[in-house]
Amino acid sequence: MKMYQLLTMPCLAFALSSPLCQSSIAAPAKDAQAVSFHASRLPASFFAGNRARLLAELKKMGPGTIAIIKSMPEQHRNGDSYHMYRQDSDFHYMTGIEEAESVAILDADSDKPYTLLVRARDARRERYDGARLGVEGATRNGADSAESFPAAEATLKSRIQKAQRVVLISNFDEEFRRKVLDLVYPFGSDNNHSNFKKTLVDGRHIVAEMRVIKQAAEIDMLQRAVDVTAAGHLAAMRASKSAHNEGEVAAAFQGTVRGLGARFTGYDTIAGAGGNSCTLHYVTNDAAIEKNGVMLLDAGAEVGYYTADVTRTWPVNGKFSKEQKAIYELVLKAQNAAITLVKEGKLHHEGFDAAMRIMSDGMVDLGILKGDKDALYKSGAYNRFTMHGISHWLGLDVHDAGDYFMEAGKRGGQRPLQAGMVLTVEPGIYIPKDANDVDEKWRGIGVRIEDVVLVTKDGNRNMSEKLPRTVEAIEAALAK
Repeated sequence: MKMYQLLTMPCLAFALSSPLCQSSIAAPAKDAQAVSFHASRLPASFFAGNRARLLAELKKMGPGTIAIIKSMPEQHRNGDSYHMYRQDSDFHYMTGIEEAESVAILDADSDKPYTLLVRARDARRERYDGARLGVEGATRNGADSAESFPAAEATLKSRIQKAQRVVLISNFDEEFRRKVLDLVYPFGSDNNHSNFKKTLVDGRHIVAEMRVIKQAAEIDMLQRAVDVTAAGHLAAMRASKSAHNEGEVAAAFQGTVRGLGARFTGYDTIAGAGGNSCTLHYVTNDAAIEKNGVMLLDAGAEVGYYTADVTRTWPVNGKFSKEQKAIYELVLKAQNAAITLVKEGKLHHEGFDAAMRIMSDGMVDLGILKGDKDALYKSGAYNRFTMHGISHWLGLDVHDAGDYFMEAGKRGGQRPLQAGMVLTVEPGIYIPKDANDVDEKWRGIGVRIEDVVLVTKDGNRNMSEKLPRTVEAIEAALAK
């Protein structure tokens, strides 16, 4: 039995007595309790394997090549307060280290290639903030050698100055980027050393291409995140029936997933009721709930650094109106068509094209768009109400790393899909309240349906398929 089957065996039980669990891959035990994934992390062998793969790429560049990988800086919230620390995804992928102010050096010419530079131990600060790794912790976590700052500054400078080629992987630390740039290309003339040219390479694309194809351990962790997310969505659905404010729905999701082990959400929760369902990235979540309107929840739990990204839309009163149902089923039809095109060899944009054609023609049938179907589709008139692309990579980041082979002015990419890719499929239709040229009965209805889909050798697997998706399943879940 594969690991992901074990993870979903009780479907987290969801602690919600949901029919969701009835289709589990493996039947849950009768006395199954809610499963939590607190402190879930991938094994040290995963990070060591990633370093080995990056070192192989460095060797291809020639002798004297090193990689410098920088951790995420701490982020101010306001005053002297900081946001809870979350490591940079590339740094985590290569090291598994969660500590700020860390620098990893990989030397392709060394038989002990991995050096980790970390903060010095500080008994007083550790009483405030928790234990630091220190040099011993760094070597215990896989480093061949380690040093602590500030003494490590000299080592960093020396290693960069001796290298012929520096591959820099630093996403958000501008001060550090400038430091490396100054060491590789000192300001001013250097005529006496003109034969010792150095090359600075942006290595982020190398790691991005490593990350785009998920390894088995990553897929298992993503399934955990998706399962926890599904539990949160069900809790939010049920909370919405008695909630008066969008914040109560967002809180039901966030409290549930935190209780099941999600230290973070992968992005700010979107809980838009009524007309707010038509704002794509609505994160205020603080308006009164319209009891006869829809609720759109776009929310994903992050477990072990991997995030889900799932959207469901439902009627707050438990039953879709005629108009809500018509738009919902049109979006669902488009999503189903796009999901069937998630398979090896298909191009990333093919699902988008299929979904847009279905929604464009469907909006003509509903009277939302008026005119000839072919002409309206070719003109892109549907964009007014569909607005966005329908798919992105998913993994350590909600919009995960990896090229799409995009063409200018086009949605979706030319990249052929490969087994191991994980992506969302998320079409939507949004009729804002100020769409005065559209019949009033449609206004204020926003519907997005989003699932997490894994490309497999024989097709695909919808990792979030257990969460109610059809009109009938959603209404049944709300009736519980």
